[in-house]
Amino acid sequence: MKISKTIAKALTISAIATPALFAATAFQNQVGYLTNGLKQMAVIDAAGKDVVFKDSEGNVALTITAPEAETWIPAGDTAASLVDFSEIKTAGTYQAYVGDEKIGHPIVIADDALEGVTKGALKFFYFQRASTELPEEFAGKYARAAGHPDTAVKYHASTGHTDLDATISSPKGWYDAGDYGKYVVNSGISTYTLLQLYQHNKDYFKDLKLNIPESNNEIPDILDEIKWNLDWMLTMQDTDGGVFHKLTTKQFASNVMPEKATSQRYVIGKAQEATWNFAAVMALASEIYQPYDEEFAKKCIVAAEAAYRWAIANSTTYFVQPSDVGTGSYTSAVEWTTRMWMLAEMYRISGEQHLLDSLKKWPITRKKAALQSWQHNYMLCMFSIATNPDIFEKDIADTAKSIILDMADGYISSLDTNGYGVPLVKEDFMWGSNGIASNKGMLLIHAYILTKDEKYLSAAIGIMDYILGRNPLDLSYLTGFGVNPIMNPHHRPSRADTVVAPVPGMIAGGPNYKSTDCSKSYNNPNAAAKSYYDNSCSYATNEVAINWNAPFAYLVGSIQAIAATGKSYDVTTKPETHYQIASIPFAKGNLRKASFQESQRLVVRGQAIQVELKDRSGNKRYFNLKGKQIH
Repeated sequence: MKISKTIAKALTISAIATPALFAATAFQNQVGYLTNGLKQMAVIDAAGKDVVFKDSEGNVALTITAPEAETWIPAGDTAASLVDFSEIKTAGTYQAYVGDEKIGHPIVIADDALEGVTKGALKFFYFQRASTELPEEFAGKYARAAGHPDTAVKYHASTGHTDLDATISSPKGWYDAGDYGKYVVNSGISTYTLLQLYQHNKDYFKDLKLNIPESNNEIPDILDEIKWNLDWMLTMQDTDGGVFHKLTTKQFASNVMPEKATSQRYVIGKAQEATWNFAAVMALASEIYQPYDEEFAKKCIVAAEAAYRWAIANSTTYFVQPSDVGTGSYTSAVEWTTRMWMLAEMYRISGEQHLLDSLKKWPITRKKAALQSWQHNYMLCMFSIATNPDIFEKDIADTAKSIILDMADGYISSLDTNGYGVPLVKEDFMWGSNGIASNKGMLLIHAYILTKDEKYLSAAIGIMDYILGRNPLDLSYLTGFGVNPIMNPHHRPSRADTVVAPVPGMIAGGPNYKSTDCSKSYNNPNAAAKSYYDNSCSYATNEVAINWNAPFAYLVGSIQAIAATGKSYDVTTKPETHYQIASIPFAKGNLRKASFQESQRLVVRGQAIQVELKDRSGNKRYFNLKGKQIH
C-alpha cells in the first residue's frame, strides 16, 4: 500500500514524539568515527558493567567497563556512563553489547568517516541557491525549477531612494533559511565562516568535489559555492557604497516551491549593520580569490573600501524594520562589534596603520566577549587577530588569543560530571541551539589551532557527536545522515516538493525549552535537551538556516581535514594579497550630503578608487575617498 507524503511524515512525527517501546540504551554519533580519532558513546544503565565491542564477524575488538553514570543537566534525569572506545583503530563496522543485548546503533569507523557529512553540510548551500534551476544531474530527486530571478527588484522607501518604480537586478545568493528571503547580516557571517573553513584547510578542500555545476573548473568547489553568494552580496551595494539590508517580499511566502513564490521583491533598508558586515566579508574574499580570479578579488576590495567609506559617513544610520514589512528583521546586531571585525580584516590585508588605530579605540577585553552570531561579531574579530600574530601588535594578539582560550576552557569545564561528554549548558538550548553548539565547536577548533592541545579538539568532537546522535533523543539533527535523522524540518522546498525525505544536509535549529510555537508542549526546563518537536510547524525548534549550517560545516569539515592532512592551520601564514586602503573619514562632508544620490558611483581610475558625481546635465566630477576633488 502506498501512503502519502503527509501521512508518512505524520507517522514519523508520532514515532519521535511518543517514547519508543524499544528506546536506545546508548547514544552515539550515528554517522561514523575517524580511525585514529576520539570515539565515545553515552550508555544508559550500564555503570560497572562490561561494554563489549564486536566487529562485523562477531569477534571481540574491545571490552570496557562502563564508568559511574553521571547526570548532564540538559538531559534531565537520564544519567549516562561515557564510554570511550578510542582504542579501536581498525576501520570497519562494529556493534556494542552489554551482555547479550545490542546497545546503540552500528558503529562505523573509517579514515574518511566524516567526509560525506562535510560534503552534505556544504551541498546544502547549493540546494539553497536562488535564481537558478537545480537539475537532476546535481540535485538528484530534489531537482527543481528556477525560482526568484531577482532581475527586477524594486526599491523600498526605507532604502532612501525616491523613485519606487525603479528596479535593480540582484540575482543569485542563498535563501536564508526555511523562507525565501536573502539577508545581508546573516549571509555575511555564514559566508565568512565558510571562507574561514577553506582558509584554514586549503590542502583538504582544494580537491573536494561537491557535484555542483562548477565542479569541473579550476577553482575549489567550496569557493565556487561561496562565490554564488558573494556575487549576490555585491549587487546589494548601492551606488554610494552603502549596502541594502535585505532582499525579500513584504511578507513571507506560503509553503510553495520557489518558482511559485512570485510576489514582488524589494531591497529593503540601507544602514551600517549590513554595510560593516559586507565590508568585512569582502575584505577576506579579496584575499582568498586573488590566486583564482584576480579581477573578482579586486572587485571585492573596491566594494569593501566603498562600504567602509559609506559607513563612516553614515555612522548613526541603523536599520529599522518598516511597518509594512513582515519578513525577518535582523535588527538587534551589535554594530560596534561588526565594525571591529571589519577593521581587523581590512588591517590584516593592508597593514594600514590608521585602520589599526581605529580598531584600538575599542578595548579588547574578555568582558566584551560573546559567542559569535549574526548579532555579535566580536569573536570574529578575535579570530582574525589571534590567528595572525605576526601582523597584529603582540599585546593585541596575545589578548585575543587569551580571550579565545578562556572561553574554550569554560566550555571544557562544563564536561566535569557530564555523562554525555557534551560541552553545552541549559542556557544554550534556545532558538537555534544547534547553531550555538556548532559555533562553540568552531571556537574550540580555533583554540586547537592556536595551541595544538588535543583537549580542545576532543571537546569539539563531542559537540559534533551530539548533533549527529549523542543526545538524549537519539536523533541525528542533520537531514539525510544517520540511522535516525530528523524528517520534518521547517523548510519550504522540503514541505512543498513530492519527496518524502527532506533535502539532505540541513541542520535543524534544535531543542528550545522556551519555544512558543507548536512545539511548546515539548518544553521542559528540567530537560532542555529534550525540548524538541520534529514537525515542520515548529520554526522554533525545526527551522533550518545558513548561519547554523555554516559553523557546523566548519566544525565537521575541520575535524575531517585535520585527520586527513595530519595538520591544522599555521598561524604564521601571511595573507596572499596586500592592498592600500585610503585613510577615512574624509576631510569634508560633501559626499555625506550625496549619500543617496543615484548619480554617485564608485569607479576605478588610474588604479585608484574614486567617487564619480554626475550632475543633471551629465557633467562628471571625480573625488578621492577623502572627499577631495580630483582635477
